[in-house]
Amino acid sequence: MSLALFALLALLARTAQSLPLNSPLLPSYDYIVVGGGPAGLTIANRLSEDPNVNVLLLEAGPADSGEPSIKVPGMIGDNIGSIYDWNLSSVAQTSLNGAPRLMSQGHGLGGGTLINGMLWNRGGIGDYDTWIALGNNGWSWDDLLPYFKKSETFSLISSVELATQFSIEEDPTVHGHDGPVHVSFPHYMWNASAVLFSALNELGVPTAYDPNTGGIAGASFLPLNLDPETQSRSTARTAYYDPVMARPNLWVSTGQYVTQILFANASTNTNATLSNEHDTSVGQGSSPGTSGSIYGGGTVPSNMSDSANSDAPPVKRSRLGGLWAVIERAIMPRQNAAAAPSTPSASLTAIGVEYAASSQSMRLNVIATREVIIAAGALHSPQILMLSGIGPASGLEALDVDVKVELPGVGSNLHDHAQVWCWYPYHNASYPNPTMLKTNRTYANEAEIEYWTYKKGPLTSSAVDGVAFSPLPLIMNGSIAISDTAAAQTAEQYLAAGTDPTVIAGFDKQLPLLIKALSDASMAGYEIINTNDGGLTVGNMRPLSRGTVSLSSSQPFDPPLIDPRYGSNPVDKQVLVAAMRFNQRLLTTDSLSHMNPHQVSPPANATDDELLAYIDTKLQTEYHPAGTCAMMPIELGGVVSPELLVYGTSNLRVVDSSIIPVLPAAHLQAVVYGIAEKAADIIKAANVDSATTEETSSHSAASSTTLSPTATRAPSTTLSLAATRAPSTTSSPTAARAPSTTSSPTATRAPSTTAAAKAAPTLTTFVTLVQTLTVYV
Repeated sequence: MSLALFALLALLARTAQSLPLNSPLLPSYDYIVVGGGPAGLTIANRLSEDPNVNVLLLEAGPADSGEPSIKVPGMIGDNIGSIYDWNLSSVAQTSLNGAPRLMSQGHGLGGGTLINGMLWNRGGIGDYDTWIALGNNGWSWDDLLPYFKKSETFSLISSVELATQFSIEEDPTVHGHDGPVHVSFPHYMWNASAVLFSALNELGVPTAYDPNTGGIAGASFLPLNLDPETQSRSTARTAYYDPVMARPNLWVSTGQYVTQILFANASTNTNATLSNEHDTSVGQGSSPGTSGSIYGGGTVPSNMSDSANSDAPPVKRSRLGGLWAVIERAIMPRQNAAAAPSTPSASLTAIGVEYAASSQSMRLNVIATREVIIAAGALHSPQILMLSGIGPASGLEALDVDVKVELPGVGSNLHDHAQVWCWYPYHNASYPNPTMLKTNRTYANEAEIEYWTYKKGPLTSSAVDGVAFSPLPLIMNGSIAISDTAAAQTAEQYLAAGTDPTVIAGFDKQLPLLIKALSDASMAGYEIINTNDGGLTVGNMRPLSRGTVSLSSSQPFDPPLIDPRYGSNPVDKQVLVAAMRFNQRLLTTDSLSHMNPHQVSPPANATDDELLAYIDTKLQTEYHPAGTCAMMPIELGGVVSPELLVYGTSNLRVVDSSIIPVLPAAHLQAVVYGIAEKAADIIKAANVDSATTEETSSHSAASSTTLSPTATRAPSTTLSLAATRAPSTTSSPTAARAPSTTSSPTATRAPSTTAAAKAAPTLTTFVTLVQTLTVYV
């Protein structure tokens, strides 16, 4: 046999064993990952490196089709408000102007990496010292650096001339060169960035020549998640899924919304389980996202009402739905009997998840024999935990959700890098700017030809490239007045009324660390987001305001109630006022004066009171919500341990920005990739002993203390029911079909629960018959 023929046959064999997107699902998997953003796809990729385990990832959003609005850097912002956006909004922000705020988050396979601003940085070394100080050993900068590097293939700019002009250098000790995500620089750069850097240097703000060393806080030309060859966006999907989609042990299913987590010997949220024939929602909000609004705007009109902010409609149960509830209670008394809340030291075992394509669709169950990993983001991960009975007892009980583990920190500690749009349009016609792509048809046509023909020109670049992470003392002539104001506060002074004492204790630990960051001349206090057309938006890197994510109802397809409580701590507004005052000084430097800027928003000569009023109107998210499942000790309102295990559970983890206890001064995608890479190693290590034991004897209990589904498995009737429930015709056609016969033996290997699934064939047939009948009645 020739070498070429052998290679062809090997390729055909591999193709025959591969699993295309949305392949039919098995009844059970070793690992179930909920959420297909940068964290979830990283976890699924790394766990499925072991061919002896099966991994399922469920993503609520669609898979993209490679649209230009996703791929082309110059079109950043066009997908705000699209099908790739959850279109969420906050509740009314009473510490601002009373209007809700847009809370755009990625909704698709790739999550936020489909629609974000593509900026790639990690924050400073001191940011991760803060994590250590909050009880998270193993999460320092030095601990995370190998994982930051592991996630990326970094390519330095090829032009020495451009590197010099834009102050770009590489420290090879902090970069990876064989990771999944392409990190590089565009083939076109806006000259206004270099001018801004000169202006910053004039006023004493230094330049961070490689912003990813964790060292200097200052002017920074940030790389992008950009493929250097194609000059297109490198998403979590193209980085972590597409290259390995042929793995026969990795299932990825899109359009599947997880409604709750299933636990052994515990009740379920029956409101989540029952479909609602009158509700067509798929979990998205109804905020009127404005395309292109990523760097400004963000206020929802006062006459708009997100479904999360209105009363949830009553659940209308069909006759068959009620009959099914009776049958389920009769045949699964242990599963649906009310259980007392678990204490954090108890060991609640996740055995799978319930999911559906829409509110109208039949709920389907799939079993996890090792772990369930929630990676749904800072707004949805706490929602899933609360729908599953893990969270603040008072809030769950008010909605008739049985409390399985009382964790007051779930949904608390929400904070975000709030930004305020500032615009001082440049009138120096010799400097092209990104606005011309919208306003000058000739310029835009030439840019399109240059991009699609040569992968060059302004469409290879984001409008934002050169930014600045400035320490507050450097912009306030050494003053630490703002940090002194913060130091005079008590922890509970500006938290919401009724905040749990453990959450207050957690913020009491955070407050002195934030005060230090506000007064430290080596740590960034805020960010200047430069849009190269005179836009110098300011974002607060050290927010003291803390908000919440809570349930709007016990219905999983009702969006959560999101209350960032922007501006509730007055120090946050003081930071932004100081930042806008510094902008005024920048405009008068020799460098920026050359750009002939006109001060438009906020208006010139505005008083502090007028600037505060401007903040109340213009403040919006910088798309970096975090902290709602914080990695902190439970007595500090924490939700997960440093191993990312949810307190009170043995095999349920959260891996996404919700675990960040205090935000670093950074855009979050690089941070989340690093968290997920580290989490994958934690999960693998925790399951080594269990895997060994399972291979030795399928009848012995799992030996790992962090995994005990074998030891505490639910009764066999429960598992067989959950694994074989039949879908209605409204469900996704691929969601629960039998496995394809083309799958390899590895792909269809029966996980340990299949023995339980075979134990009650009569019951399974009866249940399937009853549920199938619901389609026709």
